[in-house]
Amino acid sequence: MTECEECADLEGANALTSPHANLLLHSDALINYGATTSGRIEFYKCNRCGTKWERVRARSEPDARWMRSSKEF
Repeated sequence: MTECEECADLEGANALTSPHANLLLHSDALINYGATTSGRIEFYKCNRCGTKWERVRARSEPDARWMRSSKEF
């Protein structure tokens, strides 16, 4: 399946960018790497094109980006 335009636009966007309307939150997990990073990692799947995404939401990672996910879900 071809990636939808909304997913193509999300590539490399800052993690603070809201997910588009067809992205469904699949799961999330706490992350804690000692004193360096704490927060959540979220996994999404697009209901339109099937592209899987992940983003880190942690105050210590202000430059985190949306990334395509290779996680099986």
